[in-house]
Amino acid sequence: MRIIKDTELLNKAIEELGLRSKFNIEPLHLRLCYYEKGELLSGSHIRQNYLLFVISGIVQIYGIGSDGRKIPVNLAKKGSIIGDVEFCNARNSNLISEVLKDTLCIGISIQENQAALENDIRFLRFLLEEISKKVYLTSVSDSPATSVAEKLLQYMQEECPNHTLKDVEQTTLRLQCSRRQLQRVLKELCDKEEIIKIRKGTYRLNI
Repeated sequence: MRIIKDTELLNKAIEELGLRSKFNIEPLHLRLCYYEKGELLSGSHIRQNYLLFVISGIVQIYGIGSDGRKIPVNLAKKGSIIGDVEFCNARNSNLISEVLKDTLCIGISIQENQAALENDIRFLRFLLEEISKKVYLTSVSDSPATSVAEKLLQYMQEECPNHTLKDVEQTTLRLQCSRRQLQRVLKELCDKEEIIKIRKGTYRLNI
């Protein structure tokens, strides 16, 4: 990770993400944090120094099951927050955040802002919403009885804007399946008219 000193870019990103609307306070010492592909942003052995708001890039959040398999939780993209679980637990979590595509974030120092943030009702409500999403997604992803088709329909219902899937590659990462598996399931659901193919690589729930 490296800190990028660019005040103009930082202020632009704060506005684009609507960051001020998530706080009653004005967080201190915001930083631009740049992470390269393969870096870990959070994990059981990593000290969580920042709450991170993703500006660009892709980060995969996952856990490790008792059998050693990777349990996908979410793909963090623009506007996502990383470090929320660790902030609430006041310790490192078992969730791992790994950069899949070079990622730029706004970093809010936990140490410098902790006392103020713990008394910021607007921020705490936002945090509760984000953690609730992760809990739900973890429970869905870790269910061995859930098929790829069921996970895909839930993903499109709960996570895709306008219930429309636009990125097949990211969906395979989110569902932890192969591209071939996903293409087969997409075709089956189209044949059943549960989803509609809009164009190549774009599908919408038929609701």
